[in-house]
Amino acid sequence: MELVGAPLEIQIDSVNAQISAAIQEYAPDAEVIQQTVFLKDYEDRKFCQQIWREYYGEKIPVNVYVPQAPCDGQLLAVEVLVLEPENSQVLHRSENLLAFKQDGVTFYFACEQEPEDYSRSMYAQSVGMFQGLEKSFKSRKIPFENVIRTWLYLGNITEPTYSELEGETQRYKELNRARTDFFRDIRFFDGVTKTPWTHEVYPASTGIGADGDTVVMSALAVQFDDPQNGVILPLENPQQTSAFCYGTEYSIKSPKFSRALLLASHDSGLIFVSGTASIIEQETWYQGDPEKQTEQTLNNIEVLINEQNLAAHGKPGFGCELSELVSMRVYVKRPEDYEKVRAVCERRLPNVPSIYTIADVCRPDLLVEIEGIADVGPSRNIERK
Repeated sequence: MELVGAPLEIQIDSVNAQISAAIQEYAPDAEVIQQTVFLKDYEDRKFCQQIWREYYGEKIPVNVYVPQAPCDGQLLAVEVLVLEPENSQVLHRSENLLAFKQDGVTFYFACEQEPEDYSRSMYAQSVGMFQGLEKSFKSRKIPFENVIRTWLYLGNITEPTYSELEGETQRYKELNRARTDFFRDIRFFDGVTKTPWTHEVYPASTGIGADGDTVVMSALAVQFDDPQNGVILPLENPQQTSAFCYGTEYSIKSPKFSRALLLASHDSGLIFVSGTASIIEQETWYQGDPEKQTEQTLNNIEVLINEQNLAAHGKPGFGCELSELVSMRVYVKRPEDYEKVRAVCERRLPNVPSIYTIADVCRPDLLVEIEGIADVGPSRNIERK
């Protein structure tokens, strides 16, 4: 429904009505457990939370408020995660942590909405946010080693800041330094599955710009009932340098994330695609051209998730086509590029549910970034209306 110009309360009511109608049509017993809310005005988060507390009551979902304006001019856009009760159970619910069990896997979703002290350095704010996520997971006895996906929203991502290590630098570089230091003693996925890792592995991640100076973080961790039946497989793109191997010209401490991550059982799984841009090896391609950057970004995702790459990573039968993504977020740097970017995405990925927001990207010459989720494996069943 087109509601550009309508008051925020009316737009929220419309979102709630659309969610309710979809649930009634496709999964009448399902409940909303998590919402990512993209806001034109970040201060509106308090009003939104008040409305949703009243609307959902004790079953309020974990809401992550992201200071990114929807590209279509509306005041908010909402991405929703619902849970069907068959083979599923909510184990814990608070406003910043959700635990639910489904088909032998327990998922933990945590968020940190903003730093406690904005007067601290960018590095200190970032470390504090990671520590907050860790504290939430530990409250459920889940170590940070179990985290498979992070989302890092950083205000003024490419703007300068001061670093006690290198003087004047960039806010994103200090976020990367904080992430590297926080991850230093964490052996990701050890004990979560039967696979012993002998090389460097990290969660999938998106590090993307946001309005203002705030930091917002969220993360997803997992635990298998039987680690012998679980698969966690970080994926890299053969045409791209692994982000954690980038040269120091991009960051004194390289970004510590995998290009994607497969979470699977013996016959089904999900691929979490990290924030992806128009980069070959470690260089930006098609500077100044939003359409070609979008094409290249989608090409990169296509190579990352295809059957050839999954087989090369030791998991044949779990690759998929680009068109089989089940959801997508598209971050557009310049509002004037929105229609061009959307046209490319809709031509190549018709009917894939997508959200488009205005967001700066981690390099000044990158104009678009895309992330997504794919349903994969021999038993996958993708239906789109």
